[in-house]
Amino acid sequence: MRAKILALIILVLIALVSFLGILSELNKKYGVEMPTFGGTLREGIIGNPRFMNPLLAQTDADRDVVSLIYTGLMRYDKAGEPKPALAENYEVSPDGLIYTVTLKNKLYWPDGEKLTANDVIFTVSLAKNPLAQSPRRANWEGVDAEKVDDKTVRFRLKKAYAPFLENLTLGILPQHLWEKIPPSQIALAELNINPVGAGPYKLKSTEHDSFGSITAINLTANKYFVLGKPHLKTLSLRFYSGEEDVLKDLQGNILDAYGAISSQNINKISDAAIQKISLGRIIAVFLNQNAQKMFASYEIRRALNLATDKKRLVEKILGKYGKIIDGPFPRLAESVPYDPDSAKTTLSKSKTEVKFTLTTAQTPELAEAAEILKNMWNDAGFKVDVKTFPVSDLEQSVIGPRRYDAFLYGEELIGSVPDPFAFWHSSQRNYPGYNIALYTNSKVDKLLEQARAEQDREKRGELYDNIQNEIKKDLPAIFLFTPYYLYALPKDLGGADIANINTGSERFATVHEWYLEKNYVWKIFY
Repeated sequence: MRAKILALIILVLIALVSFLGILSELNKKYGVEMPTFGGTLREGIIGNPRFMNPLLAQTDADRDVVSLIYTGLMRYDKAGEPKPALAENYEVSPDGLIYTVTLKNKLYWPDGEKLTANDVIFTVSLAKNPLAQSPRRANWEGVDAEKVDDKTVRFRLKKAYAPFLENLTLGILPQHLWEKIPPSQIALAELNINPVGAGPYKLKSTEHDSFGSITAINLTANKYFVLGKPHLKTLSLRFYSGEEDVLKDLQGNILDAYGAISSQNINKISDAAIQKISLGRIIAVFLNQNAQKMFASYEIRRALNLATDKKRLVEKILGKYGKIIDGPFPRLAESVPYDPDSAKTTLSKSKTEVKFTLTTAQTPELAEAAEILKNMWNDAGFKVDVKTFPVSDLEQSVIGPRRYDAFLYGEELIGSVPDPFAFWHSSQRNYPGYNIALYTNSKVDKLLEQARAEQDREKRGELYDNIQNEIKKDLPAIFLFTPYYLYALPKDLGGADIANINTGSERFATVHEWYLEKNYVWKIFY
């Protein structure tokens, strides 16, 4: 009798398991996948954060954490366009000089304090204060911010600036926590390593090594986040000194995600989905005509360009993860002239030895690209040496003093409305401007100024086309390629369909929509 009962129980259990299996398959087939709250994403990041503060963030690690903990009046969407976040809406005056922003109702900091226009005014004022020494200060020069009421802020610009909405993505600081700290002391504040923001995540805990450097940060979902409580319950960020260590932990199931993968190591990642994201970045060799007078000759610059096999360079450095460019914007090149014989002929006619040093950063891609370029150009008759610097030394040793003959470097055109003014306007030839080609063209100056002020997107696009064509004709730099941003993510992660980013940290712009846990709702109930 017992045997029959046991057999019956086993049959019932088998039938139940089968039924549940069938039901699960039916759910997947006829249901709509819906995210649910839960799960942990563990991501590896190179570098150590020091200033987890939107006004002071300098490194990629700083900016990554800031993107998760803070948010601004605007926040980028999946396409890299700024959309209202803390802002409910905004109005722009016809002359482009006044932006009136209305905040959403019921905004709160993670500690429950209300977030108001006072916090916005405080943040902008601190960004502008020279004592704070914020790298964001230049973005706010010529901008006056005034409080209209607790929900409304009015920004007055001295000159129309079409990309101004990008400025409003600046993370807002909580005034009630920062106001007692003198502006000259904010770099020393404890809040830089124990940050409090209104972003999708809030700090739970940090881990340190024996030297006090942060090695890991654990974040938990912020229930007050203005765009909705995130689906992922926790994020764990681990910080590394180099990519090899990150890849080791990724393969060892200690990490789930890693951004900015070098194309040389992409084949080492097997158990992850690789997202190929468009990035507003160009790689070029900028020619310093002040340091090397021969670069003042258009024929020499043209010969250098003709001796550059960009296709081979992209295949060798990026594999299939980048595009060839021929101008200052990250657009696919219309044509790729490569004629080393013509370059040799030009050099032989010059009857002078064309010798220079190619300077670049000590990163795997740029260092390898420099060696390939050196060999190409030496074969064409140039005499080229390569000199590399640690990334941390570039500003002080190379960019600031403009101490280079030719500089292999990347420029990021930040924002959905790219502003190339700092890179190509003649007023930016001296540091802290980033016109590292020391380029001067009065026509381009005028076009850059017009593009900054033009509110009509189509007309602004025409101005950018004219700028591109003028700079291409002058050839102040050898434009090489634009890389994709490569992001390894779990194969079962949903909601992370990222199309465009302007900087690496913007990969987290829509992190609140990502999910690991899910269920299925039949379409008739959806």
